[in-house]
Amino acid sequence: MMANNHINELIATDELFQLIQKENFVGWVFSLDYDNALVVTNDAWKYAVKGIPHNAFLLASTFTPDNYADVDEMDREVILLRVMGTCKLPQDDDAIKTKLDSYQNLTELYPTQGREDFDAITKNKLQFGGLTCRVLGTFYMKNSELHLGSDIETFSVSMRMGVYFPKGEALETIVNYVDPIRKKRAKEEFKALGITADVPPFKIGTVRYTSTDRLHRAKEVDKVPFRIQPSDFLSRRTAVLGMTRTGKSNMIKQTISVVKNISDRCALPIGQLIYDLNGEYANANQQGSGSIAEIYSEECVRYRMVPATGFRPILNNFYEQIADGYVTICETINENPNSSAVDIKTFLNMSFDEPDEQDRSLHYKWQVRVAIYKALLYTAGFDCSSNYKISFPTNADVRKVVDESVSSTNNLTLEQAKEWFLKAREHRKELFSSNGKLWLEDDCVSMLNMIACKNSDDRYFNGYKVLLGAKMYHTKDRTIDVSNEIYGHLCNGKIVILDLSVGNAALRDKLSKKIAAYIFNSSMDCFTRGETPPNIVLYIEEAHNLIGKENKLTDTWPRIAKEGAKYRISLVYATQEVSSVHPNILANTENWIVSHINSEREVRELAKFYDFSDFSKSLLRSQDVGFSRVKTLSSPFVVPIQIDKFDPERIKRERTSQ
Repeated sequence: MMANNHINELIATDELFQLIQKENFVGWVFSLDYDNALVVTNDAWKYAVKGIPHNAFLLASTFTPDNYADVDEMDREVILLRVMGTCKLPQDDDAIKTKLDSYQNLTELYPTQGREDFDAITKNKLQFGGLTCRVLGTFYMKNSELHLGSDIETFSVSMRMGVYFPKGEALETIVNYVDPIRKKRAKEEFKALGITADVPPFKIGTVRYTSTDRLHRAKEVDKVPFRIQPSDFLSRRTAVLGMTRTGKSNMIKQTISVVKNISDRCALPIGQLIYDLNGEYANANQQGSGSIAEIYSEECVRYRMVPATGFRPILNNFYEQIADGYVTICETINENPNSSAVDIKTFLNMSFDEPDEQDRSLHYKWQVRVAIYKALLYTAGFDCSSNYKISFPTNADVRKVVDESVSSTNNLTLEQAKEWFLKAREHRKELFSSNGKLWLEDDCVSMLNMIACKNSDDRYFNGYKVLLGAKMYHTKDRTIDVSNEIYGHLCNGKIVILDLSVGNAALRDKLSKKIAAYIFNSSMDCFTRGETPPNIVLYIEEAHNLIGKENKLTDTWPRIAKEGAKYRISLVYATQEVSSVHPNILANTENWIVSHINSEREVRELAKFYDFSDFSKSLLRSQDVGFSRVKTLSSPFVVPIQIDKFDPERIKRERTSQ
């Protein structure tokens, strides 16, 4: 009776004991070393557990549920195995010969009952087979907690080890295992991020070993949930890898909803920025039953390159964001140089940085330079509002020479300003400042020459026409810098979607990089000032174009991937070209979610990381949507799972009930 009570106590409290399920016995280990185990099994045992799939987890132990209380302390451990394939038993050659002899001696194609080809003893022996397994680690109890070492400490050659196929709660314990030290560290990391509430792990899918999904997941109750620790994603790098239409976007939507849930539960702003290349996050489509923008309509801000209802302009207004517009124009000119005129070279080396207002002379010159620059934009056809006016300082002597009707307060339309400055150009050698120097400096004269398309000797050159290529980067419908506006939304915990599915591809890449650079630099500046940067998560697809091998580690995107975590910037990147991503970034990625990959080259690249090599054949063959192999920061090994389908209606119901 006391022994039964002790067993009952173990069942209730000892997690190691609970791993071994007597009814799921499938064989014995007959060979073991530090890396691999060979298991002998039997068709009857496999039948009892509905088969042993490829890549399935197995547990090996020297104890049984019946004798656990009496075994030596040294034997209180369970070795975790993964099925890698079959192995040959010593008697296999004889078994094959017996089968062949039987087939050759058949007198009828389908023997009737009582006339089967083998007797019971022979049939029993033929049912034995071998499995090759990889050793994933050792479970053991320490300080009343379940621990998992990533190897085995020792083994006994003569010891009989039973093998069990874990199901239900035992399998759930295995696939969702988190080391106690990691659990404690996760709480500390959350606390550092400003999260003090207890945030439970979230379910993203269920365990799935094979593409053939008939027996081990036949019933809903057989589907064991796989959960991810929320702390694994914040200030981390996550790779979502796989071919198109295999579930990458579905996984990203799941992640977005989980991060939003954490933000809401903990009352902690976590900004999320989605680079939406195909418009599937900003707009509902036939591939999914809803969009992120629809679910989180009140917390979501959408941007586009072209005007559209419900979207804010992603472009900047060059008349207002002077420095940004000028840099963009210079980059455009340098990309397509079509003039070697001295005035254009002078224009490319100008500065529009505003000087201190206390230095009145420099500030006046800057105001004149900006006014001429705006007149140049107007001449080149950059749109502006119909009532746009500009002002600039002039002295009485200058106005007397150019046009006395222009007051000192100006307030001219751009057309009036253009005409006034062209007159000033004609009399440039007669215009003087109060200090006796020429009123128009060389850079101002160069811009006036570009407006007139004539150099100082009145010879024709392209002038303002070199600016035309930059017109597509400009919008009149904005008053503040778009990067600054987006960063403000992220600081307030908004979900920002950049719909990049429409518009010029070159412009898309340039704007993406510019916004990312602003976010990175702003958070870095915040960190270096000793302040706490905001929590931000960036999502990018087709990531090989942004963080590819050819990119320098000093470029914006590689820097975000490599250093962003320090500034509380998380990166979730999706691609189907593993080998094209910068190796330094892959090496620093903590979370991996991998679906079907159709190239052996890409699979070989992936196999360099963690234990993904165990799934090389499966990744090539299995094209099922959502069938993924997942390795997270907290998980000690790769787990094959079926990702849950993103369910907008469920999320809406949950948000309504909160």
